[in-house]
Amino acid sequence: MTSTVDCPAVEFSVSYRALSDSAVISCADDAVAEALGAPIDVEQHLIDHDTTVESAEVSGSHGMQRLFLAAQVLGVAARSRHGLFDNVMPARLQHTLMSLVHLPNQQTDHAFAPRRTTTNVPLSELTAMWSNLHDHRRPRYEVKAVRAALDDLATAIAPRPATSADAQVRDDVSNSLRALGDDVAEGDGLPVPLAAARTAQVLGAVSDSLDPAIAPVVEAVFDLSSASNWEDTARILREVRTNVLRSRQRD
Repeated sequence: MTSTVDCPAVEFSVSYRALSDSAVISCADDAVAEALGAPIDVEQHLIDHDTTVESAEVSGSHGMQRLFLAAQVLGVAARSRHGLFDNVMPARLQHTLMSLVHLPNQQTDHAFAPRRTTTNVPLSELTAMWSNLHDHRRPRYEVKAVRAALDDLATAIAPRPATSADAQVRDDVSNSLRALGDDVAEGDGLPVPLAAARTAQVLGAVSDSLDPAIAPVVEAVFDLSSASNWEDTARILREVRTNVLRSRQRD
């Protein structure tokens, strides 16, 4: 492979669909190969449960580097509202995507139409964030522990058979925790930023209606959006469940 220094820019297509809150960012592989002056082998990576990235390894001035080629991202706006949008692409593409996300609907031809644009990115910028690409998965025992803790907490929070003023609130939170548990299991150790954002949204909307013991759940939920150790997350969820049950026994 040739060095990326002084290589021309590559045109990227950026598309965002508000209806599904999803984005696709891509370039023509042959354009990259032409800019490099050598063929490329495209590799696909799951960065998290909601993000797929394509890249290629190339040689540069500092040895072998990872070249960004494309990404498909789910939950773009939902995640970014909570600061859970990982830097999975060069800054120029990230800014372009955000400009589409925040484009008012009336500026598009149709409310359901995808928003599209193109932008040129210097080849040197495509390697900046991909020199050390790793897929991080939490071990299976942590996944099982978090899933069980979420299900147990959801059961503890669920409304009692007798109707109460906060029954709907408890039902919403319980269902959201179970859905988060499903995504954690499906992700098989990968971070689940979109599911975490959805659950945080529900918890934030009802924070004044539930027991004070629920407050630590939000922090634990955000932990699931990264590849950090999930053992503490499971522990926090179990502690909250214990506090919720104690609170109900006093009522």
